[in-house]
Amino acid sequence: MAVGSLGSRIVFTVSEGQLLTFSNMTRETAGRWASHDVMGVKPKAEFLGPDCQKVTLDIQLSAALGVRPRRVLEAVEAMVESGAAEYLIIGSRPVGRNPFRVTGSSETWDTVYSGGELARAKVSLTLEEYT
Repeated sequence: MAVGSLGSRIVFTVSEGQLLTFSNMTRETAGRWASHDVMGVKPKAEFLGPDCQKVTLDIQLSAALGVRPRRVLEAVEAMVESGAAEYLIIGSRPVGRNPFRVTGSSETWDTVYSGGELARAKVSLTLEEYT
């Protein structure tokens, strides 16, 4: 059963044959403000509009859970380096109104078998809303 997705390259699933989910997701929403100095009184604040939303999340990758860690890491790398903007879907609803671009990733390789086969890894993603 699909839990969600980040575009078509990364599909979060929970099934008998595969477990690919995320954890520690945080979403930051902020406004943009300007401050105008005025002689003799406190500065005046001016709301400029909403700022781009930011999301961070961790993905555990394990061959024992039916995932090919290296394939997912290569997909993440391609998204970062191409500047692709994709919708982040959780359940059947998008997170935010706009797609997100993957601005960075950090990966940790936990288990590598002989021949260089990556069996377990973790990747942390940083996403920013693309408008």
